[in-house]
Amino acid sequence: MNRKYSFIVILVALFLISGHFASATDGYFSNGQGTKNKGFAGAGIAYLHSPFSAAINPAALGFLNKKMSFEISVGLFNPNRKYTIIGAPTPLENWPYQGRQMMLGLNEGTVESGTPIFVVPAVAFSYKLGEKNTVGLNFFGNGGMNTDYDAKTYYSEIIQSFGDPMPNGFPNPMTHVSKPTGVNISQMFLALTYARQLGENHSLGISPVLAYQTFEAKGLEAFRDMGSAGMPGMPVDRSAYVTNNGVSSSTGFGFKIGYQGELFQGFRLGAAFQPKIKMSKFDDYKGLFAEEGGFDIPANWTAGISYDLSSDMTVMFDVKQIMYSGVKSISNPMIASQMMPMIPNPEMTSPQDAYIPNPDFVPLGSDNGAGFGWEDMMIFKLGAEFRQVENWQFRFGYSYGKQPIPETEVMFNILAPAVNESHISLGFTRAIGEHDINFAVTHALSKTVTGTNPFDPAQQIELNMNQWEFDLGFTF
Repeated sequence: MNRKYSFIVILVALFLISGHFASATDGYFSNGQGTKNKGFAGAGIAYLHSPFSAAINPAALGFLNKKMSFEISVGLFNPNRKYTIIGAPTPLENWPYQGRQMMLGLNEGTVESGTPIFVVPAVAFSYKLGEKNTVGLNFFGNGGMNTDYDAKTYYSEIIQSFGDPMPNGFPNPMTHVSKPTGVNISQMFLALTYARQLGENHSLGISPVLAYQTFEAKGLEAFRDMGSAGMPGMPVDRSAYVTNNGVSSSTGFGFKIGYQGELFQGFRLGAAFQPKIKMSKFDDYKGLFAEEGGFDIPANWTAGISYDLSSDMTVMFDVKQIMYSGVKSISNPMIASQMMPMIPNPEMTSPQDAYIPNPDFVPLGSDNGAGFGWEDMMIFKLGAEFRQVENWQFRFGYSYGKQPIPETEVMFNILAPAVNESHISLGFTRAIGEHDINFAVTHALSKTVTGTNPFDPAQQIELNMNQWEFDLGFTF
C-alpha cells in the first residue's frame, strides 16, 4: 500500500475512533467542508474548488478536469463556551404558595466548559467516467455540539435543604445531581456522488448520504427526577432514559441534490437541497429528547452565485437556510409550568395533600416534550479568491446568520450555547507540481445571549461562545 492510501486509511480510522467531532458552526451545522471551502467561511455553492465541493453541491463535480483526485483535511477546532448565572436564587420565604411550589434557582457565577480542542478529519475523492460523468466520495463531520462543565449546573441548594424525602413524601430531585454537566453530539456523513455535465456549462448532481450520529448527556438528574412520571395516574415513566446512560448511536439515510451552471462568461449559479434525514432514535435517551429519543437531521438548502472579476479574482455570495424548526427535539420550547408532574394544592389541609397532579404536565421524551427551542437559521456568506501570485491562491470569507436561540430558551441551552453569528476566514493554497497544500483559519466572533431563568425569574442566564478553527489539507 503506497503512502497516499496509507495516510487515507489512518485518517479514516482516526475519524471512526474519535469520540468527539465538531467544527466552526452555523447553529450546530458545520460552517464549511474541506480546507478550501473553510477559507471562504463556507461560501462557494456556485464555485468548484476541490473534491470537497460535492459535500456542498453534488453538481460541482461535473466540472472537475482531473481524471482522479484525492483531498484530505485535518482541523483543530477550539470552541470557548461558558454560562453565567446572574442573581441569587429566590429565598425560600419568597416562593409562591408559602414555599410549596418547586423552583430551580441555579448557583451564581460563571462556569467555563472543558474539552477545548477537537480534531476534525475529512476525506474526499473524485473520479471521471468519460467526458460528462463524474463520481465521488466524501467522508466528513456535519458539525456537532459539546459542553463539559465541571459543576452541578442544574442544582438547587434550597430544594436540597428540604431533605430526602421531602416533607410531602416525594423524592428530592436534587439528591442525585452529579457533575460534570454537559452533552456531546456528533454527526458524520458518508456521501457518494454522481454528477452529470449537461452541455458545456451546466451540471446536475445527486449524493445518497449515509448519516451516523452519537449522543451522550451527563448531570441532568434534576430534570429526570423533577419530571419523573412514575406516579399514579401519570403517563409512562421514561426517567431512566434522561441522563448518564453512556454513548448512544443513531443512523439514517438521505440524499442531497444540486445544480451548477455558467449562465454567461465568468458568472455561475449554484443551488443544493438536502431534505430532512430521518434518523433512528437515541434509545438510551428516549426520556430526554422529544418523540422518545428522536433527533433527525434538519432539512437545509443553499443557493448562490460566483463571478470572475478577472482571470485572477473570483467573488462569491451564498444564502443558506437550516430548518431546525422541523425537528421537535431541537425546536420544542421549554415551558416550566409543563415540566412539573405535581403542582401545589391551593386547598391543602395537611402536608400529605400539599401537591396534586399537574393537568398541564408534558413529560420529557413525549412528542411535545421540552427541547432546545431553536429557530430556523438564515445565513449569508461572502467569499473571494485571489490568484495573482503564481502557484498561490489566497482566500477570504465572511458569514453571518442570526443565532437560533431565543432569549426565552437559555435554560436548556446552557448545554448547547450555539450563539455565534459572525465568522471570518482566511486561507491559501500552495501548488507544488500536481499537488496542493491548503490552509485555512476561521474565527467565530464572541457572542452573548441573555435571558431569564424560567424556573426562577429572579435570575438571568448568560450564554457565551467564541470559536477558532485551523485546517490543513492536501490535494493529490
